Amino acid sequence: MAEPGQSRGTSQPAGCAPSGCRPSGNRPPRPRCAPSRRFLYACYSLEDGETGRVGAVDAFAIDPGTGTLDFLNRVSLHDSGCAHLAIAPDGRHVVVANYYGGAYVVLPVGEDGRLGPVSGTLQNTGSGPHPRQDSAHPHAVVFDPGGRFLTTADLGIDQVRILRLTDGRLEPVSRAPLPPGTGPRHLAFTDDASTLHVIGELDATITVFAYDATTGTVQEILQIVATAPPGYPGPPSGAEIAVHPSGDFRYASNRGSQTITGYRIDRPTGTLSAVGHTGQGVSGPTNFVIDPGGRPLYVNNSTADNIAQFAVDPETGELEPTGRTTSVPVPLMMALCSQD
Repeated sequence: MAEPGQSRGTSQPAGCAPSGCRPSGNRPPRPRCAPSRRFLYACYSLEDGETGRVGAVDAFAIDPGTGTLDFLNRVSLHDSGCAHLAIAPDGRHVVVANYYGGAYVVLPVGEDGRLGPVSGTLQNTGSGPHPRQDSAHPHAVVFDPGGRFLTTADLGIDQVRILRLTDGRLEPVSRAPLPPGTGPRHLAFTDDASTLHVIGELDATITVFAYDATTGTVQEILQIVATAPPGYPGPPSGAEIAVHPSGDFRYASNRGSQTITGYRIDRPTGTLSAVGHTGQGVSGPTNFVIDPGGRPLYVNNSTADNIAQFAVDPETGELEPTGRTTSVPVPLMMALCSQD
């Protein structure tokens, strides 16, 4: 395995922008594995001594034998701040949520996995009542389970927007507002694509929307639930949200209460009921991932400098710390790229 922050086949750090950048930038790398499992893409924004923010997307080839990375190329997004990226189901385009630029950006992908220049941009506008909602701040891009539509969340304008990717360009399909001050950060579908769950960073809630996968329409709000344990008095800070491979459970992290909350998904409606709040072994849970087999869940403990493993009870969805941790300096984002 390569040293942290290094990739084989290149002298450049895997997470560094063009020369002059410092590692104390505002937005950490967001890695994603391509559907082919042959390539990995990471977008980020770092501080540059001359120009301020420097945003970019890097492409890597994944060695099928070792899982190590070979740097392929980089496309600059200039003065921007990538918050999230999605890869089209056919692997031919990468779509980036540009947090500081208020836009969604499309990059084509060649047969060799290399990124081409920007082929499309769609701008958001607006603001919200919270001090962090001074302008549009796109924070998430996710293809729906059918792969026909791209679902987006904008923290700055309290809005979910559905887009269609056509020939390297984005077309608006529908949109839906969230309660003012929600600050939508990330989103995830139920496995049947009938409901969409959106986690708010600013109010630490999950909003459950009905969703029409045929037309790409976000419909009525079915439910709003808290991610913090009952009685938690501190500041909210919703972060990650993901569905269990079984489709029965939903998990969400809250950096304010320092917890991972599990929910059972009601199959007919897609609504949620809490099954437990796990705080032991959780510290700064900006991100977590669930193993494709469904038994382990891994939490990036960004304020404890480790990745911690939790066992998932397949019947109840409850989490139990296994005591297994891996030391990693300030882990913020992680992607599991299965090679089976």
